[in-house]
Amino acid sequence: MPDPRLTETAVPVPHLTETAVPVPYLAETAVPVPYLAETDVPDPYLAETVVERLAAWRVPRVFGVAGEPVATLVEALHSAGGEPEFVSVRHGETAASMAIGHARLTGGIGVCLSPAGPAAFGLLAGLDAARRATLPVLAIIGAVDEGDGVGGVYQTFAGLCRQVWHVDDLRRAPALVDAAVRAALAGPGPACLLLTGKSGRPPARTQVSVESAAIDPGRPSAVPQVGAGMLFVDSVGPSAVPDVDTASDVTEPRRPSVVAGVDIGSVVVELSARVPPEAAVTIDGDCGLSRHACRLPPGIAVLACDAHEVAGAALPYAVAVKLADPRRPVLALLTDDGMRSHGLSELVTIARDWPHWPDPRLVVLVLNTRSGYPGRQVADDVPYSGWARLLGLHGVRVDRPELVGAACDEALAANRPCLLDLVVTPHPPP
Repeated sequence: MPDPRLTETAVPVPHLTETAVPVPYLAETAVPVPYLAETDVPDPYLAETVVERLAAWRVPRVFGVAGEPVATLVEALHSAGGEPEFVSVRHGETAASMAIGHARLTGGIGVCLSPAGPAAFGLLAGLDAARRATLPVLAIIGAVDEGDGVGGVYQTFAGLCRQVWHVDDLRRAPALVDAAVRAALAGPGPACLLLTGKSGRPPARTQVSVESAAIDPGRPSAVPQVGAGMLFVDSVGPSAVPDVDTASDVTEPRRPSVVAGVDIGSVVVELSARVPPEAAVTIDGDCGLSRHACRLPPGIAVLACDAHEVAGAALPYAVAVKLADPRRPVLALLTDDGMRSHGLSELVTIARDWPHWPDPRLVVLVLNTRSGYPGRQVADDVPYSGWARLLGLHGVRVDRPELVGAACDEALAANRPCLLDLVVTPHPPP
């Protein structure tokens, strides 16, 4: 027997191809009836709706943290056969960083996915970086608890996202997904899509954007041009990337260093002599690294992470670049502080995906200070190259200046991704 609550309202179930403009309502306005009162959403249908609308907008991949609240969505992505592709990562910060890296390289939308709850808070640092850089990033969070849960999540993400959309009604799901993608593409800055586990009556004060623009899958004119977030070495002026006096870094430190090793400047010089002209180089936001970008050859594409971004974001950037353009050699330059935060776990992502790349050259250069800097005792000495070899990657550890050039040659000639663990002399603090 049909549910009388549904037959009374006589609301048809929308086809996925119908993308009617969502009817927005103000944040301080109660939602009018009729509504689907306390009716469970068939999760597979909602997940398939989200995936189909993302495919209609030609989203190539979704970077996300798999978990029970988003299990049906992840299954729908897998069932779609790679359109979009689901890239499983181990932390929300990494998912957001990969979405940013994809947006910087392609100028298209970067999509990150996280379950609701503490895992979703991992997206915040990356969304803040996307906001600062005005990049088209869409964060999808599910399944958010109804009632007070929606309001709390909204308040958390509304400060970083240009718009927050809430799929609280199954009938409007296709149009709301379209609206969220359009909002992210139109920019400036990221947008957020909240998915609830039920389609019952939404809270009386549900925050949904009041913008109602025509929904037309495709790339609107406001989409940034390809490479909009990319920096080219020959366009970096001295004011943006100050020169470095290598001699003073080595021979006149402010305080005695407790860690001996290779000078960072000499590493960049050796790398510059060998980096392929078609390569992309990602550099962590550490000020000690970004100032070396001017030493790379003119014309090399450089994706420099913002100083406010997640520590170690250069590695997720590099993976996103490699997934977007598997034939391009990619090099990631990051510190050991960044590598320890999420880099070690995301080597698993590289180990899983690299056999599908036509060009396996992805070199991760870890500038390993062994957690030491002038005035601080050495605390950690993580065997990064050994960790890489355990995962089936190539790993090389270098602690002498005369071996840096040969190690770079070996890393670029390897038949698989390589982690180059360079024990370096830390720069004195500014």
